[in-house]
Amino acid sequence: MPVVIADVLLVSPNSLIRPVCVEIDDEGRIGQLIEGHDPPAGSRVIFDGAGDTYLSAGFIDIHTHGANGFDLSDASLKAVETIAEAKLAEGVTTFLPTTWTATAEHTLAMAEAAGKYRENQRFARAPFLHVEGPYLNPDQAGAQDPRHMRPPSVEEVRQLNDLCPVGLLSLAVEREGAIDFIREMSRLGIVTSAAHSAATFEEFNRARKAGLGHLTHYCNQMSALHHREVGLVGAGLLDDNVMIELICDGVHLCPDMIRLAFKHRSLDRLMLITDSMAASHLGDGTYPLNDGEIIVKDGAARIPAGNLAGSVVTFDESLRKAVEFTGLSLNEISRTTGANQAKSLGLRDRGAIKQGLLADLTLLSPGLEVVAVYVGGEQRFSA
Repeated sequence: MPVVIADVLLVSPNSLIRPVCVEIDDEGRIGQLIEGHDPPAGSRVIFDGAGDTYLSAGFIDIHTHGANGFDLSDASLKAVETIAEAKLAEGVTTFLPTTWTATAEHTLAMAEAAGKYRENQRFARAPFLHVEGPYLNPDQAGAQDPRHMRPPSVEEVRQLNDLCPVGLLSLAVEREGAIDFIREMSRLGIVTSAAHSAATFEEFNRARKAGLGHLTHYCNQMSALHHREVGLVGAGLLDDNVMIELICDGVHLCPDMIRLAFKHRSLDRLMLITDSMAASHLGDGTYPLNDGEIIVKDGAARIPAGNLAGSVVTFDESLRKAVEFTGLSLNEISRTTGANQAKSLGLRDRGAIKQGLLADLTLLSPGLEVVAVYVGGEQRFSA
């Protein structure tokens, strides 16, 4: 008997939003898409959208450090599981646990924790590790610890990769040895991204030729746009193919900057991220962060010195803000919630609602609140 999600509004970048029913096969993959409100005769309906529930491909958050009181820097299986479960409530079906600048030993421990979760991914999927730091520029440290920043090391990445596959690595492209390092990462199949960097446009172009693919949390802790040196912010506007991470919380980027990015960059090149940390989901207050603390107030997380320390935004909130700030339609913006991330990381089995792909699905209310989440056809979250 076919299993069906019935009478939902399909959100797809390539077509107008329309009512469909979606079959899910025994292997947890998407079967037929049936146009209209009515499921096939004899099918078993596991969710009825009543004609006003949006169905989207599961969101993919490629940059998240923590949530609900836990951070990958805790370097424990419990931390990764807590983050993975919290992500489901945001509509995220795939996430990349993201490291924080630390000693070599601590970084290995973070990778080991992420690798252990991959043995039993019972919440959101975690196909890769995102290594943000320690190969950053201390002058662009933000809330990360400059004491542990160091030149890029291929050997260190190989060690991390043995514990958990590294899919994305963020670094300052102007650091000594970075260009050869980026070339080697490309050979290893690891996507590189410019982050916490004071690179010039010329240095960016050298990195791009070596294989650099992304700009990490665009505009934050990177060389600013100036009329005599456009830096990395200008690079994001000039380079037609570089992928751009956006934190759409209204804090890291003001609404006007978000509108500017969406206006001047192809929707095929933008990716929503959260860059969330442990205080995400917890509300205002003071919380520990590594060996320091952060203060969360009015939707912003800062260290006592005032620097932003990641975000507390949820992925579904980012989507709502992107729609509000840009005025674009939901199906247009849906490219930025999963399709682009999947394509960039080579995850060909997800990121869209097509027959044969994983039934990783997010259902949203008319107000774009998460109603239910399916991973491989199994409901793993319900509001």
